[in-house]
Amino acid sequence: MSDTTTSTLAAALWDFDGTLADTEPLWIAAEYQLIHQLGGTWSDEHADQLVGNSLLDSGAYILNAIGRVDLSPAWVVEQLLSVVVNHIREHPIVWRPGAIELLDSFAAARVPCALVSASYRVLLDAALSQLPDGAFQVSVAGDEVSRGKPHPEPYEKACTALGVSARHCVVLEDSETGCRAGNAAGALVVAVPHRVEIPKAPRRLHIRSLADLDATAVARMLEQFNGG
Repeated sequence: MSDTTTSTLAAALWDFDGTLADTEPLWIAAEYQLIHQLGGTWSDEHADQLVGNSLLDSGAYILNAIGRVDLSPAWVVEQLLSVVVNHIREHPIVWRPGAIELLDSFAAARVPCALVSASYRVLLDAALSQLPDGAFQVSVAGDEVSRGKPHPEPYEKACTALGVSARHCVVLEDSETGCRAGNAAGALVVAVPHRVEIPKAPRRLHIRSLADLDATAVARMLEQFNGG
């Protein structure tokens, strides 16, 4: 059981890329490298269109942008994923400001956490190896769902695994795609914009940084939105 200051908060559900970890620069560097090898041109504007998307959707976007019909989105994903995973295995992850402190605050308050990412299991396992055992009670990878974000399935799967109702959970996200998934699942979404803007929506709060939060503050947000 969580303590009395966080008892209304059943779980915290975290996005990975751009929310927990500052991995977007790794993905973008991999995109530029691959697209150059394929003879195409890329831009930061194109890269920003991929933030929060499922990897297969991103692969399809890349092929459409560079006019290659002879390759598959799955092949593109394999190339990009290999580069990013190898980097994470060989270098310490750069965490987003306040992320590790907030994880520690949830742990101290005995609030379960789930990692819910569009990235595949091989990447999540590499990332989880750089965190203390038990930092996340559950993790859901993009290759473990049939419908990725913005569909609610990834967050619904995490809630089912934790045995909680999404209505009593808070989702932490840095993209509109992820925020839509969390809201569609029924959770309160705390949007932490990083590379891309996130529009306002019902049951969605915007904050500047995770460093502004602790477990008690998150629980109070949820209580307010649920009419407590």
